[in-house]
Amino acid sequence: MSWYGSHSFLNEYICENTCKRIMEIGVYTGENARTMVEAAVRNVPPGEVEYYGFDFFMGARLREVRQKLEKTGCKFQLFKGDTVDTLPKVVTTLPIMDVIFIDGGKSYSEARSDWEHAKTLMHDGTAVFVHNVDFSGVRSMVDSISRSQYRVKLFRAPFEGEVALIKKKT
Repeated sequence: MSWYGSHSFLNEYICENTCKRIMEIGVYTGENARTMVEAAVRNVPPGEVEYYGFDFFMGARLREVRQKLEKTGCKFQLFKGDTVDTLPKVVTTLPIMDVIFIDGGKSYSEARSDWEHAKTLMHDGTAVFVHNVDFSGVRSMVDSISRSQYRVKLFRAPFEGEVALIKKKT
């Protein structure tokens, strides 16, 4: 299968691994959210797919993203604000995820906060993809991840730069 557009590696992973619970940090316009859900519903009914999105949702973006997700038929929750504030408040109420895409803040402290909270939502098969590893803050965060606990694979996505794939060691 070949996906076109941004983040095709995510859609392929979701489809190949029958992911039903998806979390995205840095939703922007919701286009990636829509395509990830579309990839998931290739294997499971839309009502079984859960999407959790975090972003500042500036202007009309929250409404725009909500409309895109409503059309997919999935269950979803959107969290507005800075993830340094929003993630700690809700992470204990969220389910364990199948795939997490971190594409939020580019500073070390932002990326570290996103990772520290996201990793609490991992099961043994969860994949965490970290976008923008080319940014020094994100790179430093990825470099600081314990290689005794996690497998970290770096790869270059076409037209996207370097991405990290993180999984628990089992």
